[in-house]
Amino acid sequence: MKTTKLFFMAALALTFAACSNDDNDFENPAQQPAEAQGIPFTATISMGGDKATTRALSENGSGLTATWTVDEEVALIHNGIIDKVTVASVSGNDATISGTITTDADGADVTVIFPYSAVDLVTKGVKTGLLTAQDGTLATIAAKYDVRKGNGKLKVSGTASLNDDVTLTNQFAIFKFTTKNSGGTANIDVTKLTITIGAQNYVITPALATSELYVALPAVGDQAVRFSATGSDSKTYTCSKASVTFAAGKYYQSTLKMAPPITVTWNNDDITGSGNSFSKDGVTITAGSIDFDEKNFEENGTFTTTLGNFTKIEVVATNGFCDVAGTGWSGNSEKRTWTGNASSVPFIGDIYGDGNGIKFVFTIEP
Repeated sequence: MKTTKLFFMAALALTFAACSNDDNDFENPAQQPAEAQGIPFTATISMGGDKATTRALSENGSGLTATWTVDEEVALIHNGIIDKVTVASVSGNDATISGTITTDADGADVTVIFPYSAVDLVTKGVKTGLLTAQDGTLATIAAKYDVRKGNGKLKVSGTASLNDDVTLTNQFAIFKFTTKNSGGTANIDVTKLTITIGAQNYVITPALATSELYVALPAVGDQAVRFSATGSDSKTYTCSKASVTFAAGKYYQSTLKMAPPITVTWNNDDITGSGNSFSKDGVTITAGSIDFDEKNFEENGTFTTTLGNFTKIEVVATNGFCDVAGTGWSGNSEKRTWTGNASSVPFIGDIYGDGNGIKFVFTIEP
């Protein structure tokens, strides 16, 4: 049986759509595969476009082209059963997938997932944490993370096949990140890149330090994305984007202009003045009332900075008392710490220096 477009990615030499090049974008035992005791399965699929006998992801200028290789594994999931079939041959524009699948009813619903290794054998969907640890190479993305999924129906009379054309759609976006200094004038070779979207971290660890990393990420809409890298010089570099949207099936090329974090420290004797606010080195605290002699900040307040975004605020009241609270705040009466990513950080409560022993340390992402 010949089915056109059985695989959106591999049935034809797929080109990813090119997208923006903007700066800073974007213990239960597992079920084992069913034993081969059922019926033979064969389907011929159209490769389309360029003829290919190998599969990889390769850049073609503004996008990515995908091609097949023999023995790649594909999952057929039907009635709670997971069967594995493989690419048996590639000839011209056609590829044949084959294997032995578990007997099922004619017309049974089938979910098709490529690659087989991406399937969670318990949930029978794509693995939830599949993307959390990557190595930054296009070859690994091609083998593990360029996930496609679609639905069809079984034809079981004679040699089993698929009744309908099945289009597999991309589940993730693919990025090429280039890490540079804040001015964009020089590359930064990194040994690790951590991408934070919401509460989820995606950690990219290349085999060797590099300034170019390929990463697969889930689609997001209007979300903050933070990047933190460890350079080959062992320094930490960061950058962030406040509102990011990217789509599955797209290929994005993005330059990350990164800088080391800024640390601003206020010691007890630095805090002088009058009124209900104090500023130094690009950071300001405003409170309901401030006693500059005693270094007391009372009746709630807010920290702000013009240098970028706070990622950490530490308030140390060695000889005093601190009970500030609110989103992101934690600690005890002698030391309170805020973590997050914002240029303005409110607090509820009071900070008492009692004349000496107060210290503030601000970590800021430029």
